[in-house]
Amino acid sequence: MISRREVVTAGVLGTLATGNSSEAAMQSDAQIVREALLRIDDSLDEIKNSLDAGLRGNTMSYGSLGVIKGRLETWVRATGKFPEFWDFGISVFLEIYDWHIRQKQPIQISRIAEQRMAIQWMFTQYVLRWENEANYIGQQPYDR
Repeated sequence: MISRREVVTAGVLGTLATGNSSEAAMQSDAQIVREALLRIDDSLDEIKNSLDAGLRGNTMSYGSLGVIKGRLETWVRATGKFPEFWDFGISVFLEIYDWHIRQKQPIQISRIAEQRMAIQWMFTQYVLRWENEANYIGQQPYDR
């Protein structure tokens, strides 16, 4: 026969054993849920960035063009006129090109001294400096 002590001890040990495994299972379930929520959060961030880029596009207050606009306003206030030239990297040059496409404006690209390419935008020739980093924006615009 089984004594009362064996029954009680087996019952207590049985609940402790199942309690630990259920607690471990709950922790692993919580970890799985946490990882799934982090993946959902990352996906929502990607969707937000895509919507921002698609809806705002290349306006004059978003991206590199916003930086250019601020510096251009300072230049015009100081000199009273738009500059003739300004140096830029390839990404900024292509962003200006995309702005023309998005706004359905004519694109005026020309070859200037030293076999450089320049694109006309806002009364200024933006000169491509491919040897600089892609997002390079010249510190100062300049005239001839």
